[in-house]
Order: sequence, then C-alpha cells, then structure tokens
Amino acid sequence: MTRLLTGLALLVLFLWMCLRGPQLGFFALVALGAGLAVWEAYALLEKMGTRPFKGLGTVATLATAAAFLPARLPSPVWGPACAVVATVMATLIAAMALRDDPPAMLQAASATLFPYVFVGLALSYTMGLRAIDDRAGRDLPLLLLLCLAASDSAALYVGRSLGRHRMAPVLSPKKSWEGAIAGLGGAVFAAFVALWTFYTRLTPLHCVVLGLLLGGAGILGDLAESMLKRAAGAKDSSTLLPGHGGVLDRADSLLFTAPVLYYYYFLFLDRP
Repeated sequence: MTRLLTGLALLVLFLWMCLRGPQLGFFALVALGAGLAVWEAYALLEKMGTRPFKGLGTVATLATAAAFLPARLPSPVWGPACAVVATVMATLIAAMALRDDPPAMLQAASATLFPYVFVGLALSYTMGLRAIDDRAGRDLPLLLLLCLAASDSAALYVGRSLGRHRMAPVLSPKKSWEGAIAGLGGAVFAAFVALWTFYTRLTPLHCVVLGLLLGGAGILGDLAESMLKRAAGAKDSSTLLPGHGGVLDRADSLLFTAPVLYYYYFLFLDRP
C-alpha cells in the first residue's frame, strides 16, 4: 500500500505539472528530482571508495536544467553543450587544485563527471522538453510519461507470467526478453493513444518509431542504473521514497528517453 500511494502521489504531481503547472514550477520539480538523483549516484560511487566533488556535480546539474529554460535557443544543443563544457572545465580545475597526485585527480574528476553526465545532464532534458513551447512543451512530457508507463506495465506483467529467457541476469535477474518485447509493444501502443487523443501532430510511422525508441531507451536506462547499484553493492539508490527506493530508482527510465525524445522532436517533429 505504501508503494502504491507513493507512486500515485508522484504520478499526480507530474501530470498536474505537465497539464496545468507553470514552466518555472516544472523546472523546480525537475531540478529537485535531478539534484536528488545525482546526489544518490554520488553516494553509490562513494561506497566504492571514490571521492567525487558532490557539491560541484549537484550545482552543475541544477545549472544544466536551467540552461534549457530560455525558449527557442538558437540551437537545441547550445544550452546543454555550454553547460557540459563548463562543468568539465570546473571539475578538472577542482581536481588539480584539491587532490594531491595525478591518479587521485583523475579518479575525482571521473567520479564527479560520470553521475553528472549519466544522471544530471540526462534528466535535465526533461526540462528541455517542457521549455520548447507551450503546446509541445506540455504534450511531449505527457507523451514520454505515457509511453514509459505503458512499457513498464507491459514488461512487468508479461515478464512475470511468460518470461522464460533472462535478458541481463548479471544486472537484473528478473528481466526477460519476453517482457522487453512486451514493453516495446506497450510503448508503441501508448504512442498511438497519444496520436488519437492529445498529440495529433504525430503520424502512425512516428508512433511506431518513437514507441520502439522510447521503449528500448527506457529498458537500457533501467539496466544502466542497475549496473551502478550492483557495482556499489546496493539494492536501491536510497530509501527516500517509501516502497520505491530512491529518486534515481524511479527516474532511471528517463535517463536515455528524455534526450532521445528531445532530439527526435527537433529532427523530425518540429515542422510547420
């Protein structure tokens, strides 16, 4: 029951922010979630004996999310590219100034940049989707949520009932190829639901391609986060969310899907 109530509260909050919430409110939600998730990633790396600059990486994550706020940037890569370059430079300067020898410098820089890129930068693209314009900025996060929810549900139920062939037993023993295929089908179906209801600018071809891309990217994000947890010897990223583990455990499906949808929009959907 605790897991259900926590999940329902998070879903209602995200839906309200997509449909009714102001852009700055959505930014606050993304910044909070991304900041907590990247902090959890740093905590996992610390369990492995590394010494990242947690404060620097967390601040960089917030700054990267904010870089998406200006509407219609000259290029969809301009804001995040500047944020990444600035973060890399600041991290290397900090490593050279605050660590005693080159191996320690390199370890600190690597341990700082990995969670920032893998978690902080990736989740910041959720803000990028909302900041595109008022119409697409509300439709795209909702499309993403719908595809991921359908994919996760289909993969869970089919995997439990029909799953026989393990997909990644070292990283996630419960995942099966049968569940993964069902997850892809669920994401495609959800994209068609979006076409029939609120995102009428899609075409059937876009629904199929986007469903496969988002479903596959969601599975890969989940496995990549599992790799981090297994390496650190942890079951969950934290205990912040009752019944769900940590923020990173709930946001892992967004790690690859938000950037994929962001660039897919600018390449194929951003047409008059």
